[in-house]
Amino acid sequence: MNDTQALSSEADEALDAGGAMKPAFVRAVIDAVDRGDQDAVKHLLLPLHAADLADLLEMVGAVERRAIVAALGEDFDSEILSEIDEALRGELVAALGSKAVAEAVEELETADAAYVLEDLPEETQREVLDQISEADRADVVDALAYPDYSAGRLMHRDYVALPPDLTIGEAVKRVVDMDDAQCPDDFDVVFVIDAEERPLGVIPVSRLLRAPRNTHLLDAMDQDFEAVPATMDQKDFAYLFEHYHLTTAPVTDTQGRMIGVLGARSVVEVLQDEHQAQVLALGGVSDDEGLKLPVVRTTWLRFSWLFVNLMTAILASFVIGMFEASLEKIVALAILMPIVASMGGNAGTQTLTVAVRALATKDLNATNFFRIFGKELLVGWLNGLAFAAIIGLATAFWFRDGELGAVIAGAMVINLLAAAASGILVPYWMNRAGIDPAVSAAVFVTTVTDVVGFMAFLGLATIVLLR
Repeated sequence: MNDTQALSSEADEALDAGGAMKPAFVRAVIDAVDRGDQDAVKHLLLPLHAADLADLLEMVGAVERRAIVAALGEDFDSEILSEIDEALRGELVAALGSKAVAEAVEELETADAAYVLEDLPEETQREVLDQISEADRADVVDALAYPDYSAGRLMHRDYVALPPDLTIGEAVKRVVDMDDAQCPDDFDVVFVIDAEERPLGVIPVSRLLRAPRNTHLLDAMDQDFEAVPATMDQKDFAYLFEHYHLTTAPVTDTQGRMIGVLGARSVVEVLQDEHQAQVLALGGVSDDEGLKLPVVRTTWLRFSWLFVNLMTAILASFVIGMFEASLEKIVALAILMPIVASMGGNAGTQTLTVAVRALATKDLNATNFFRIFGKELLVGWLNGLAFAAIIGLATAFWFRDGELGAVIAGAMVINLLAAAASGILVPYWMNRAGIDPAVSAAVFVTTVTDVVGFMAFLGLATIVLLR
């Protein structure tokens, strides 16, 4: 068995079949750290991929993290800095020191280097940037000048671009003759640009190798491509990739000149980040939050939405208080009241989830809004009738009161209609106002269904049962 095979085998021992770190392996690393055996630590960790090393560093405590960084020394993989959770990156940078971080940053791609530096204090950023080469520093500073989550921040600056008057044979020779600094490590298309460096088309590498050598690039290129402005937000260019089935796209500045390229790998990461943020937002949790944040920070991030929920709960309680006399006379109302609100809340959440997703994928827009809105109202009405029949009959048999059954049935229809309407209207209006509906729509939809549910049920009960 050669050294590469041995390292691969040892790495396999660290991970289970699903790719998760085995608890026994983590304990072995911690034991080696506790013994102060740096050679054992390196022997265990060097076979691991940077992403797995980052996972391990996230699992252990601060003392163990510092010891592991010290044990790895010059063998510390620079990619760990871009893979590790943002909440722990500052701690890792402090443990490494600015000189080691600068060396690591020079090894990273510009987008990853900017990602590592963007959340660090300005003083630390300056210390690191002052210690890297002028060319790398210019690229990183340029990337940091673009807005967060923009194409300019995430694009790769290494790409192959050639003029349209070259023949295929000349283009192949020029690519072969490029030195390492000019040619990216991995590329699958060649861009064709004009004298002003504006993209004209793309040629897949496979076509470049197989096309007749005397064919000009202008005749061989595909003109059907999508250029991405450098300031475009990641949600928007991810949509372009998904909608048009792109694998790569040129990034252009305000003059339309090509300055970078976005690939499928970057877009996959963006889609994962957006999906995670959307899931967290629908649960009222910030996408800044993670399991690695300190207790105080986590508490504060959750406090704001819990406070908003408290205010909306008080509003719902105020509505209930308006019917205090009715509740005193008919105790059954207090028993049945949560059913109406709960059904409305769940129905509203279903519609909201579909609407938020449809807005993100551009499937819900001004053109088809009224058609989708009408469809959701119809769904709410049909579900309302179905569940009204179920709960109405159950209530009539349970309390031996047909009128009470009719009251809760009517309230159920009203609240499921309100749930359908608010589940579409609230996120749509928020999106039109430039507010991310995934972040805050849920609390408002729930408020609507609670207030309407209680108002409909208790109001109908007061009119019908206490007339």
